[in-house]
Amino acid sequence: MIRLFLLLLPLSAVLSACGPADKPEDLTVAQPRTVQLSTVQQTDSSQSYRFPATVIPVKTVELNFEVSGRLKYVDLKQGQRVPEGTLLAAIDAAPFERSVRENRARHKQARLELERIQSLYKKGLAAKRELDNAETQFEITQVDLENSIQDLSYTELRAPFDALVSERLVEAGSYIITGTAITRLQDVSKVHFEINVSERVLAANIDNKILSATASVAGRSDDEFELEYVEHTTAADPVTQTYKVVFASEPPADTHLTPGIRASVNVEVGHSDDSPALYVPLNALQVNPDNSYSVWRYQESQGTVTQVAVEVANTQGHMVVIQSGLQLGDQVVSAGVSQMREGLAVKPYVEE
Repeated sequence: MIRLFLLLLPLSAVLSACGPADKPEDLTVAQPRTVQLSTVQQTDSSQSYRFPATVIPVKTVELNFEVSGRLKYVDLKQGQRVPEGTLLAAIDAAPFERSVRENRARHKQARLELERIQSLYKKGLAAKRELDNAETQFEITQVDLENSIQDLSYTELRAPFDALVSERLVEAGSYIITGTAITRLQDVSKVHFEINVSERVLAANIDNKILSATASVAGRSDDEFELEYVEHTTAADPVTQTYKVVFASEPPADTHLTPGIRASVNVEVGHSDDSPALYVPLNALQVNPDNSYSVWRYQESQGTVTQVAVEVANTQGHMVVIQSGLQLGDQVVSAGVSQMREGLAVKPYVEE
């Protein structure tokens, strides 16, 4: 039996070799994935915002006398513009003038007495204590004279700057106590425009700079005023959640812009350089595990995508400004970026 099996084994091998060949398995060819592409475009990186504004004074101060007395002169017409140095109010100076004369006479007498004692001291006819007393009295009368002269100068109240009389707080004939507010003045040497900027706008432009700013006043929309940035608050208003920003302009020569007038301010923000920026749709951006950014660039010659690291400058609505990593005209995947992988075969979606 064993011998028969060994004789039949080669024969079965030959028959098997002569039998029909097996059919090869069908190979499945991966079809390219259809993707939506967007072309990297060029745009001016600046953006404009328009805000309602209010004209405000540079500052508002209350003026008061530093001495007490009867108010003798007042020239404070509310709404009046007064140049720096203009006499606004005056206290009766007669008592202060008498004080100056009295102190000047005492000082003269003290000087003569000091000279007499000095002469006697040199001759040995006066004690050192007498000389010391004379010198002390001379210094005291000198201080009294200087104080009385200063008090006399305080009887006049003059405009400390080019100002607008906002409010008159006293009338002529009133007795004024030291420190009593006489008037409120508004500094109008420049025109200040105040706007309120929301947290959203501020956050979107945290890396941008103010490139230009102009203002127009209600009723005079044809006139534009060039503005310069002055200051802004760093704490948001607890109610409106906005930040106050102040711009300044030189006062117009042909008209007066009174504080309280409504206006509008147009602000252009962006990067200080004038080079146009490249931008892609926000949906094209992929955030990597290390918080870096990348996009999937389409390689037309190979029909595949490759991951490209990019630096983001800022966002503008639904677009992202790219600082580096792409070139003008590149095509990037702008939908379904999470499904992309290196070298994936794709084909552009064509709208029918």
